[in-house]
Amino acid sequence: MKHPFVMRLFLVFLAFLILGTGPLNALAAEVAVIPPEDMVQGFNPDAILSDHDIFRVEMSYEDLKLFLASHGALGHILMKDIDGFMKSPADIIWRIANSYQINPKYLLALLQKEQSLVDDPNPSQRQLDWATGFAVCDSCSKDDPRIQAYKGFSNQLEYAAKQHRERYLQQILVGGTTISGYAPGILKTIDGIPVTPQNNATAMLYTYTPHIHGNLNLWHIWQRWFSVDLPEGSVVRGKTSKDIYLIRFGTKRRFHSIAVVASIMDPDKIFDVEDSQLGSYTTGKQIAFPNYSLIKTPDGAIYLITSDKKRHISSMAVFRALGFLEDDVIDVSYDDATQYDDGADITSTTQFPTGILAQDPKGTIWYLEDGFKQRIPNQAVLSLYFKGWTPKKLPQAQFDEFSDKGVYTLRDGELIRATTAPDVYVVEQGTLRPILSGEVFEAMGWKWRNVITLADDFVDGYPKGLPINLTQAPVATPQTTLATQSDL
Repeated sequence: MKHPFVMRLFLVFLAFLILGTGPLNALAAEVAVIPPEDMVQGFNPDAILSDHDIFRVEMSYEDLKLFLASHGALGHILMKDIDGFMKSPADIIWRIANSYQINPKYLLALLQKEQSLVDDPNPSQRQLDWATGFAVCDSCSKDDPRIQAYKGFSNQLEYAAKQHRERYLQQILVGGTTISGYAPGILKTIDGIPVTPQNNATAMLYTYTPHIHGNLNLWHIWQRWFSVDLPEGSVVRGKTSKDIYLIRFGTKRRFHSIAVVASIMDPDKIFDVEDSQLGSYTTGKQIAFPNYSLIKTPDGAIYLITSDKKRHISSMAVFRALGFLEDDVIDVSYDDATQYDDGADITSTTQFPTGILAQDPKGTIWYLEDGFKQRIPNQAVLSLYFKGWTPKKLPQAQFDEFSDKGVYTLRDGELIRATTAPDVYVVEQGTLRPILSGEVFEAMGWKWRNVITLADDFVDGYPKGLPINLTQAPVATPQTTLATQSDL
């Protein structure tokens, strides 16, 4: 079944095109640049962005600079701020974002929607002067003397941010609606389409741009830049920066070196993405040391690095009993150590903190680590993750001391397929997410040589998750600026 909004939008636009006279004809010309119907899937006119998308500052200054540098001219030019000093666009956007608690991501999307400024390698002065379209209505001229006070890149951003935070939001919170009558739960007809905003953000978007196509355009920009569907546990490399990151829980954590990556995975499985696609992720703590490194802080405390934790070794007697060597200990600063959260202490009762393969009396192979055991389900998993390891034979009584965590599962980011089926999946948190086509696979940056073929019953035994969805649809060319003077 077609998305209901797609059908509504199509019928309204078709009517505009057929009528083709007067003002409707002008609107029909704008409608012609709307993306094809399949590009509208997922767009909800009642909830375009969330309140957090607009009002939560969730992009760091460094990420903002990187984002602009990986796009157009805004990454390397200087412009006059409202204090008269020449500054980079990143500095101006960052100041305004923090002054008004407006998400830098939203300001970037607004600049792109109104004047294509973020991607433009050579923007005109006119584009910069009316960067966010503030104060310019559908029919008025940008040369109108009444709006010249709002002219200029920094002015445009300043007034747009102020308008959202201090006018639109306050109007909703105090008076119930924006000056144009938009508010959550209030039905409006926009371009012939019934719309009921579900949140403050959507009500404000329609107040600033009271047309469907302009907000659809903004949504496409947001999806393309800030809704990239990187599976949990992906290890990716920025095409420009060459920095390598682990993606997990909405955060990107940079690896200090390729050697650190190699301690947890095959570096050939890293895939490349545009640096701009990483802008939607919060920068987390650096992954500074290879897994199972031994580090010592200035106070003499020794820790074992396991995954994203540092585990304090309680004494030198425990250190030596576990077979660790002092020559392997790396001296680090307190700052380096704080890149890792604290894990459980390693004491005299801790068994196999770096993990071993073990075989029980029945011949079953297990992975043992720190009081837990996981059964190795088949030779494929053994070859994938424990190549060259020799299982240690242990008595059943010792196995019984370990808590059973079930089957050892495929690691996040693994690409797999079944022996007799063509479908390819990516592993994410214990589920298999289908990759819907070769085009999607290659657009994500994956390599076909990294797809692992496994037995049908093993693949069938995994629960299936949501398909991988590319959210990088083409963005329609921005049209006339639509903030009306009545909203000033």
